[in-house]
Amino acid sequence: MFRILPIFAQNPEVKFAGELRKIMLDADLSTKIRLDTIPKENLFAIGVVDSLQGEICIINGKALVSSIKDTYIKTDTSMNHGASMLVYAYVKKWQVITIEQDVNGLEELELLVKRLASENGIDATRPFPFMAKTWIKNMSYQVINWQSGVIHTLDTHSQFAHELWHSASTIMLAGFYSENHKGIYTSFNSKINVHAITTDPMTVGHLETIETFGKIAVYLPENNGRSKSVAAEELKLKEY
Repeated sequence: MFRILPIFAQNPEVKFAGELRKIMLDADLSTKIRLDTIPKENLFAIGVVDSLQGEICIINGKALVSSIKDTYIKTDTSMNHGASMLVYAYVKKWQVITIEQDVNGLEELELLVKRLASENGIDATRPFPFMAKTWIKNMSYQVINWQSGVIHTLDTHSQFAHELWHSASTIMLAGFYSENHKGIYTSFNSKINVHAITTDPMTVGHLETIETFGKIAVYLPENNGRSKSVAAEELKLKEY
């Protein structure tokens, strides 16, 4: 008896500069890459500003960089920043899969992303970028604001991670999935690294907790399948 194997399109190449484990365990907060040195066309990326001075998200070459200034959150749209860690890929076109499903927590989000990727021509054994747009009941996310002169350790890291809460609104998620990069660009106990984008105010931060309700639209790299698709240049950060 023959078994029909799934046919996968080639995933976009996922690159990274810097590693989370070196930040967390070795206190390496140095600049690993500058945003203004990377080709911008179709660029999709998330990361952390060098010296742990903020959070980075780039969609189709358009940057959002959020940082804490005098207890207020400030979001810059320039590429004039360095990163202690950045994971990135180039995606020309996205397929959009919309389903009715509540998501309660990062583990459920991880499982949902993997399932939809596998069902829609993405090889989930290899790294890939993704996005999602959904209505949230509650969400928490963090913007890091490290204090110069303090020795960075696992214990002190959370002291300078400013936690923000958002509820009852539509948000965008930008992330990467990998089964083989724990501690490199996903956390030690997860296969995803996700940043949240809010519009009121416009901010970006590292996703910590999430509860969604109703429809969720998941964006995956286009595989020439039957799903609705959207060109990268059609994605507008201001629409999120």
